[in-house]
Amino acid sequence: MAKVCRTPREAGAPRWAAAKVARIVEWIVKQDYCFSKGGCNEFARGNTGTDFFDEASDTTRCRFLASFLATHTPSLDETFISGSCEMRKKPVDPEDDENERFAVPDVITHQPGMRMEFYEIKPNSDSGRRAGRTKIETFLSLTDFLAQTDPNFVKYEMGTQFDPDRSIVFYRRNYLGIVPCSVSLHYRRATEPEITKGLIVYEICVEVDGELLEALAKAIIVSAIIAALVALALIAAELFGAILAPALLVFNSPMGGSVGPDGNNDSQDVRFLQALINDWRDSTGDSLIAVDGSFSEETAGALAEFQAASGLEDTAGSLTPGDVTETALETTHLNNVFAAADLGEMQPDGLGAFVFREDPDGVDPELEEEQDQQTAFNAFVQQYLQDVRDNV
Repeated sequence: MAKVCRTPREAGAPRWAAAKVARIVEWIVKQDYCFSKGGCNEFARGNTGTDFFDEASDTTRCRFLASFLATHTPSLDETFISGSCEMRKKPVDPEDDENERFAVPDVITHQPGMRMEFYEIKPNSDSGRRAGRTKIETFLSLTDFLAQTDPNFVKYEMGTQFDPDRSIVFYRRNYLGIVPCSVSLHYRRATEPEITKGLIVYEICVEVDGELLEALAKAIIVSAIIAALVALALIAAELFGAILAPALLVFNSPMGGSVGPDGNNDSQDVRFLQALINDWRDSTGDSLIAVDGSFSEETAGALAEFQAASGLEDTAGSLTPGDVTETALETTHLNNVFAAADLGEMQPDGLGAFVFREDPDGVDPELEEEQDQQTAFNAFVQQYLQDVRDNV
């Protein structure tokens, strides 16, 4: 059994998709955190809840944090706290997956004498852990200042009582028909010597029987992220309309030339074709063909079978880049990817709306590859297909 773990960005996901994964993690960690402490009294503006969760409000992060702190210490200057937080307009770390601009912890609990602690959630990469430490130190600086200026303020400590180490499988399939795999979200409290407290780190892990090359591991992780986002977008569509809709997918051919009896038959193009055929054949229970980069009678026959089964007019066992045969093969592969998502362990009720709702802080155009989510998703799928073609 081989296992490879990477953060979304390390696997090749664009920043916007990595940020959506971060929201998924925040949702799951919140459920786990509340379960571990016997329930939460969640804070919202206007109530006196003792458990603060970032991005759970109808206002900006900084104003939400200021409201929480001032609610539990009324003598604090709420406007000052909000303004001090919002002074950090630049990202904490340009290399961090989420590239956040505000030092607001993801979880804070205010229970004097029992639990006065906070946690930050970050991807388990060098840049993610570094950004997490920076946020923790920045928040500690704020609380140090508040404690010095207001004797009523009780300081928060870096959290240790919540100590998770959990893996949640959310994607299973025979990848490209030949690689039985499972993909899981893994999160834990950071135990590195330079951290030790207050930081929860996460990564996406793929497990297969046998050898697992880096390029294949990344492709499987990216396919799992795509599948999870599509599944959640379908759930959220009832509230927000079509988001990341498979029916609206538009992508260009990643192939360099034609494949067939009279085709160019570049070996990488042929391998890509053979892999997609195997993905289809596995889903129908048929035997697989060789993925060797050599266009043979076996490959031509299998391609002709796919064309006939798909109701295509051309059943000659050949294709050219971007024609209906290639589009049908790639669409079949993507549909198999989408169908492999299994979010049951994530407790998905409400998760789609949480992941895709509008950010109260708005979108920073300097941090996003695309403004339109469907366009960004199309580009994500395009890059995924290109990587599969180049590395299969």
